[in-house]
Amino acid sequence: MTIDKKHLLNWVGGKRLLRKTIAPLIPKDLISYIEPFGGGGWVLFYKEKWADLEIYNDLDGRLVNLFRIVKYHPEALKEELRLLLGSREMFMQFLNAKPYTDIQRAAQFLFLITRSFGGRGETYGTVKKSAGGASKSQRNILSKIDSIHERLDKVLVENRDFEKLIKQYDHDGAFFYCDPPYTFGCGYEVTSTEGFAHERLRDLLKSIQGRFLLSYDDSPKVRELYKGFEMIAIERLNGINNKGGDRKNKMFKELLIANYPIEDLFNGRTN
Repeated sequence: MTIDKKHLLNWVGGKRLLRKTIAPLIPKDLISYIEPFGGGGWVLFYKEKWADLEIYNDLDGRLVNLFRIVKYHPEALKEELRLLLGSREMFMQFLNAKPYTDIQRAAQFLFLITRSFGGRGETYGTVKKSAGGASKSQRNILSKIDSIHERLDKVLVENRDFEKLIKQYDHDGAFFYCDPPYTFGCGYEVTSTEGFAHERLRDLLKSIQGRFLLSYDDSPKVRELYKGFEMIAIERLNGINNKGGDRKNKMFKELLIANYPIEDLFNGRTN
């Protein structure tokens, strides 16, 4: 049995279904690779190394704490998780618990996300026809911690506003993969779709020296904001409740936007 160890947790808006589409569009002549909206890290972890300097950033301190603990204290985190049960009672206890240390915070967060419905960390996850949700393999989770620990060895983990981060690390050899909150849909408290500064992000990306690839929902607002940039329309299955029924009605339309040529790369053409 093959275990996909190149991720640690599901995250709303994560690029599990698009990482194979996105990866070939990322330039190979990079000096630095930066993710201002790191989330679950699906694109970062898809490849063993993107550039000499790699930076994971997210404004959600729970994610940042988790990945820092995985990077620096994987064994302590595994000890916290090793004897936990996939039980509704324990899930509710963790939901209302107040951890004392960063390691306990990381264990609580990972437990709730991996055992919840849709990776929201709010509702106990149950499934009818597979060993997923709250009944997923604990051994696999511990194994993934080891794998991500190795992958994060030289990755800088930041917890900053996207504008400050991009301005600090921008140069002509920098590449930014941006996966911001979309203009609609569900998110988390820190990365809510409501109130996100879409115009501020657009204005910033228009002025950078480096290159960017941006994934967004295919909406009139996004098309207007990035009018004039290279843009590719794609679609994917919705991540939640996408089994059975009419596949056509379960597709979600997205855009990939860049300040460098990506159409030829998308169509499999190279210079």
